[in-house]
Amino acid sequence: MYDDLRRKDPDLYKRNGILPMLKRNCTVKTAPQRWQENSSDGHFDVVMTFEEKVFDMVIEDLNNRKHSMMKPVLIINLEVKDNHEEAYIGAKLALDLCQELEAVDCWEDSIDDIMNAFEKQHNRKLLYGISFY
Repeated sequence: MYDDLRRKDPDLYKRNGILPMLKRNCTVKTAPQRWQENSSDGHFDVVMTFEEKVFDMVIEDLNNRKHSMMKPVLIINLEVKDNHEEAYIGAKLALDLCQELEAVDCWEDSIDDIMNAFEKQHNRKLLYGISFY
């Protein structure tokens, strides 16, 4: 995608921030990641999405699986617009939220309090749900 846009109109895509964002993304991951292709990598305690549509797909996938281990998994959606500035802000917010979750002994016991405090502090509405492996 990066090479294609760079060939089409590099000045336009540099000005609107698309080329720098794609270049940055290339250093983070080799390709877009799909939950369905990576979810067998092991047990996850928390899955974070940044688009409601993806959140819904993860919930649906987990609900359709055999729950052999019966381990809980927290799925959180923090809606982030797909642009450079929002991605930066969203990454910082996601890190803050993960640190809050990490700071408690058992997220299951305090998830509602953590989410409510985060929403009030950052003025962002979160979607979240609990499923099982």
